[in-house]
Amino acid sequence: PHHAGSATMEYALADCSLAIMGEALGQTADAATLRRRGGNWRRVWDASVTDPESDFTGFPRPRMEDGTWFAPPSGAYDPTSHYGFHEGTAWQYQWLVPQDVAGMSEAMGGREQTLARLDRFFAFDKISADPMSARAEWVAGPYAYYGQHRYNPNNEPTMHTPWIYTLLGRPDRTAAVVRAAQTLFTNAPNGVTGNDDLGTMSAWYLFGAMGLYPAMPGTGQILIGAPRFEQVEIDLGQGRSLRIDAPGATGEGVQYVSGARLNGRAHDRVWLDQDQLKAGGRIDLRLTDRAERTRWGQGAGATPQGVCRGG
Repeated sequence: PHHAGSATMEYALADCSLAIMGEALGQTADAATLRRRGGNWRRVWDASVTDPESDFTGFPRPRMEDGTWFAPPSGAYDPTSHYGFHEGTAWQYQWLVPQDVAGMSEAMGGREQTLARLDRFFAFDKISADPMSARAEWVAGPYAYYGQHRYNPNNEPTMHTPWIYTLLGRPDRTAAVVRAAQTLFTNAPNGVTGNDDLGTMSAWYLFGAMGLYPAMPGTGQILIGAPRFEQVEIDLGQGRSLRIDAPGATGEGVQYVSGARLNGRAHDRVWLDQDQLKAGGRIDLRLTDRAERTRWGQGAGATPQGVCRGG
């Protein structure tokens, strides 16, 4: 099946992003077609696939040219196998649905099941207790693409996955995972995970260190998290800037956002819209080192809606 699974999921995300552009250009018919195609990830989602180690059911699976499900010589399809996915596995590509996180969660059995699946993917209990354990718990080899059910911080397919927690209303868990991932970046010749790929890994680190991350290509939405610095200022051009103040940010241990204000007003949403970002201003963040002390970003309406819902 070559890369039929990963290509279908990647094209679905790309088509959804193009739908946003098409609508902005007034190409409504093309945009509607592209928006429907943004749901094509469902075409490679097989609800019958079960992970033999965890018993989680429902994973992406490649199809053959005639539309039938690919079946390996061994018979049962294993979501950690190398079949159908480029430089990754179904366990890793299953999260590539930022355009419809609600639909993805439904396909996984609901929000709580999805969170439990994320917890297994990140070995959350271990890395939240000891961020330095990420090097042992996650994929370590730069080319260890297959036979994996864990997060791979060395390669692009799973780069966005820590923020899936945020899109599910648990930015506190994103904070723990991002902090663990940051321990893999060191001041040494091999201090960047994987290879930098035209600055990709460096940019990933910079976003996380600033406490920001793009929600989905094309939306202009930026997710908010806990920065490593007490103050960050981003020059937006034309005399505008975005300043982030986070008193007490240390970059040591895990810190969580417990409250936010945008230009002096309470901001309970986990994201900034493009217009808010372009206008600039100031974000004030209140941090805590105790996850149980924050409910910020966990209430109704705190997360952005999917762009290509349904499908």
